[in-house]
Amino acid sequence: MIGILEPIAALGLLTLASSNPSTICKMPGPAQIRVMPKTAPVKYDLTQTREQLQAYTIDTVSPYGFDTNSHTDGFMRGRIGMRPIVKLNYEYVYNNKAVCIWYENVELRIEIDPEIVIAKEVAEDPCQFKAVKEHELKHVMVDRKIVNKYAKTMGKKVHDGLKSRGFLVGPVPAKDAQNVINRMQQTVGQLVELEYKKMNIERAELQQGVDSLEEYQRVSAICEGEISASRGRNRR
Repeated sequence: MIGILEPIAALGLLTLASSNPSTICKMPGPAQIRVMPKTAPVKYDLTQTREQLQAYTIDTVSPYGFDTNSHTDGFMRGRIGMRPIVKLNYEYVYNNKAVCIWYENVELRIEIDPEIVIAKEVAEDPCQFKAVKEHELKHVMVDRKIVNKYAKTMGKKVHDGLKSRGFLVGPVPAKDAQNVINRMQQTVGQLVELEYKKMNIERAELQQGVDSLEEYQRVSAICEGEISASRGRNRR
């Protein structure tokens, strides 16, 4: 068995409603913000030839010099998807002429679906397969660690962003309610998008660190120079 993959942490954050000066609009309970990380089991594609693998674009930079020929024996591909689910609630006041609107639940779903692609020729050799698989699992581990890290901070970022704007809005004229609802939903998306961009930048840096010259040389030496280190990962 090669490596023990770090499990994705599951956590939930309960937020407290921000203070509201209005005596008309009151939240029935605190808003809840939950972060739900999830990872699919690692899939393997061992059906493609080494020649076919050379056609893929690898998004880590080769550590080899320009005068060195290298080839791809395997790579990890997969995306980190993030999706906010926003549930708002409301109450009509002033004889249905105005509305109070508040955040009831915000759920952030972070999902990764890793797949390791290894050349058919490599998969047929036990030593080569073990060496390349071990390297590619390091890329999977990086993704799991980065998701765990951002799962711990993302809920707080959203909480703080919404708190500064108010968990509850109103009373607002009924004719303006839909526009307010749209803005409240869009704000969550914007807060999440900013953190998602930060996560992907850090992810790229960490994945590049896995594909160091030292790591390539280590993998190459495992089978007495039979293989060149597999190149990085390919983003879907």
